[in-house]
Amino acid sequence: KTKASVIVGEDEPLVVTLNAEGKLILQETEVALDKLVARLTAITENRKETRVFVRGDRTIAYGKVMQVMGRINLAGFARVALITELPREPARTKK
Repeated sequence: KTKASVIVGEDEPLVVTLNAEGKLILQETEVALDKLVARLTAITENRKETRVFVRGDRTIAYGKVMQVMGRINLAGFARVALITELPREPARTKK
């Protein structure tokens, strides 16, 4: 048997996605908005310093994404960030 020390570093962030159908996905699992904070708290073992990334489909109203972010933030998770998708560059034409 061996013992290895834990490597101290930045934990992987949790990702909350609001998809095009308006469904809320925490990591890989669908979750209702009213259960989101309880699931985040359980997964993080109530570590409020855990990074949480929120991603919203481009077709979803901005207000819905802000509602999700606000709920997470009000629960005490201070490291909440919005993931954005960079626009694609137009195809270059050959001269």
